[in-house]
Amino acid sequence: MDATNDLREEEKVRLLNRLAEIMVEEQRELGRFRSTPHLCELETISQSLAQRLGCVSLSRAVREVAAGCGSQTSCPTCGQQCPVETAKRTVKGVSGSIEVMEPRAHCSACRRDFFPSAGSVGAGQP
Repeated sequence: MDATNDLREEEKVRLLNRLAEIMVEEQRELGRFRSTPHLCELETISQSLAQRLGCVSLSRAVREVAAGCGSQTSCPTCGQQCPVETAKRTVKGVSGSIEVMEPRAHCSACRRDFFPSAGSVGAGQP
């Protein structure tokens, strides 16, 4: 397991270094390095890249949670089994707005919609 974690960490470092190189290439093309830029300018550009990475990784993690949801779940009010569908919506995170596929269920007995958690969906638990 440690070897797998080490390989993942090495891959993350490699990819982050590549992203940094791409950022510098873009800034060089824009003429940012013709004179000495202020550190705050470079930090702002770096933070923008970090925000984009945050949105992409958060979106992927949320998709993973939604993928763990089953096709049925229990209504939290009456316990009846209800079908689960996914619906796209935009949410705001710390890094910015992302589109997510959110599990949504409808109980015809209670005539209500609810948002099951991934842990209870498909497990027959309210």
